[in-house]
Amino acid sequence: MLVLAMTTVVAAHAQGPRLGIRAGVNYAGFGGSDADNLDRIWGGHAGLTANFPVSVDNFFSIQPEVLYSMKGAETSADDVKWKINYLDVPVLGRVNAGPLYFEAGPQVSFRIGGEVDLNNTTITEDLDDYKRTSFGYAAGVGLQATPLGLSIGVRYNGDISKLYDNTNIGNYRNDVFMLTLGYLFGGR
Repeated sequence: MLVLAMTTVVAAHAQGPRLGIRAGVNYAGFGGSDADNLDRIWGGHAGLTANFPVSVDNFFSIQPEVLYSMKGAETSADDVKWKINYLDVPVLGRVNAGPLYFEAGPQVSFRIGGEVDLNNTTITEDLDDYKRTSFGYAAGVGLQATPLGLSIGVRYNGDISKLYDNTNIGNYRNDVFMLTLGYLFGGR
C-alpha cells in the first residue's frame, strides 16, 4: 500500500500540475418548483483552471477552477430579467479516457453582483434578498487534444441551495448549461 501511494505521488509530481484558462457560453435559467414560467438567458464564463494528475497514467485527475459566471432567467413575457454574476469554484474529479474526458464534483458559488430589470429598466442593483453563497454540483463531458492542451466540453451546473433566503419569494435554484473551451499551459 505504501509503495502504491509513493508511486502515485512520484508520478503525479513528475507529470506535474498544469494551469490553464477556460471560457465559454452559459445558457442559464432557474430551476425549482416555482420556476415553471421562466425562460433561460445567455451569458458567459471565464476563468482559471488547474489539473492535478492523481494516477500514474493520468487516467484520473483533480481539476479545481475559479470562474466568473453570468447566470439568471427571464419571464416568458420578457418583462422581468434576472442577471446575476457569480464566482464559481468547482472541484471536479476528472476521468481522462483517451481524447474523451468525464468530469463531476461539488461546486460553491459566490454572488458578486447583478441586477433585476423590469421592462428594460434596472429596478434593483441591491440583491440582499439573494443568498451570497450557494452550493451545487457540476458534471460534464468533453474532448481534449492532450499534446496541445486544448479542450472543448459541455457541462451542467445545478444548485442545491435556494436562490433566496426569504421563503415568501419562491423556490428557485440556478440551473446552467455551459459550452466551454479550455487551454492548459505546458502541453507536451
